[in-house]
Amino acid sequence: MDIIGIFTVVLSLVVTGIGPASQVRKNQKRKSVEGLSKFYFIILAISYTFWVIYGFTLKDLVLIIPMSLGAIMSWVVVVQFRIYR
Repeated sequence: MDIIGIFTVVLSLVVTGIGPASQVRKNQKRKSVEGLSKFYFIILAISYTFWVIYGFTLKDLVLIIPMSLGAIMSWVVVVQFRIYR
């Protein structure tokens, strides 16, 4: 992995880690997903999942690593919709 790839992975991990993780914590603290779009998070989770699959077909860690984190965090929010309904 070259320097641009490493920078991309780190930056992507920050973006896909901080945003969704803070939403998960906020939902957990409030015990609610009020005001969030269930449809949006389902589409987001599916999209991240397909990017991970695509990354595996290319054997591209620059795609696999950050998109995996995004997929996990998005699916956690989707599960929170079920828990906090």
